[in-house]
Amino acid sequence: MNSYRIAHGFLVLWFAFSGTACSKKPNANRETVSSEPSVIDVDEEDPKMLKAISEARSTLPAFWKALDSPQSGESNFALKVKVEDEKGAEHIWLTNIERKDGEVYGTLDNEPGALTSVKLGDRLKIEEKNISDWLYLRNGKMVGNRTIRPLFSKMTPEEVDEYKRMMVDP
Repeated sequence: MNSYRIAHGFLVLWFAFSGTACSKKPNANRETVSSEPSVIDVDEEDPKMLKAISEARSTLPAFWKALDSPQSGESNFALKVKVEDEKGAEHIWLTNIERKDGEVYGTLDNEPGALTSVKLGDRLKIEEKNISDWLYLRNGKMVGNRTIRPLFSKMTPEEVDEYKRMMVDP
């Protein structure tokens, strides 16, 4: 079972293969995404989530293009990346994405659930094979973030409506 953490605001979710669910609900007044988000459990073989990850990976060239040459109103680029250590694997959002000398780096933007080798704020090298999603803002609305869509069926109608209002293409 995967756990999907959801935070209102810019960065929206990450999932943990070894995480534990909690019942805390999103708070629309939250100013940072690093506070404890709510969690939704999803089977690791969930076909809708696997499809969302596949779609995100297949559209990664659009993300790189926007990152390399952001248009007016485009900002806050982020990648969801699989991070592993002896405790397991988690898919965690990284921000401050930088491509330099053929390598990609980002800053861990979620507190890991089970992992002990990394912490919030760590700067990590990103291998493209470990990218499971991407997003950025365009004029204040999210572009990308395909892995949130499979979670809509597990959210309240109000939560779904709120996320859809935040997205360019819900």
